[in-house]
Amino acid sequence: MSTPIFDESGRPLGDAGAPPHSADPHLPMPTPGTDEPPEFQAMSLDEARAAMVREHGVAVGKDDPILLAVTLHQGFCADLNKLLGRHADRISGLLAATGNNYAEAVERMLESFKDQTVQASIQHALALMADQTKATDTLRRRLRRYGLYFTLLTTVTVTAAVLALAVLLHAIR
Repeated sequence: MSTPIFDESGRPLGDAGAPPHSADPHLPMPTPGTDEPPEFQAMSLDEARAAMVREHGVAVGKDDPILLAVTLHQGFCADLNKLLGRHADRISGLLAATGNNYAEAVERMLESFKDQTVQASIQHALALMADQTKATDTLRRRLRRYGLYFTLLTTVTVTAAVLALAVLLHAIR
């Protein structure tokens, strides 16, 4: 028959009288500092018996046939945990592969961008050097022309000075 799970005062025995650690004692508590969710634990037979007492006020024994549903539920939960574990592994693998592919693509794009930037910088520097060469050639031509003007003016000035001295010497004699 069924064994009651109450003590002499009418309170449930064992886990049934313990305060729950969360709103639902079957939901796992998160582990601080980890990314992994805790594994789901289906309710035990004792927890099911205590819940029946707590929720419905019905005490059932350890050999009550209603506990077959709890056992089947535990099996389904275990199968679901395995299935979710496989899916999590596959998703992790896909995310890792996708992340690696994206990282490689970004690396290739950065290398290409770096090469294009370096080539553009070199072309810009060469264009500046060509412009500087043209400016230098223009400056040399102008300096040469100014040098010719300076030489011509110096020659005219020296000639005029010599003529002025000759006229002065001729006038003094």
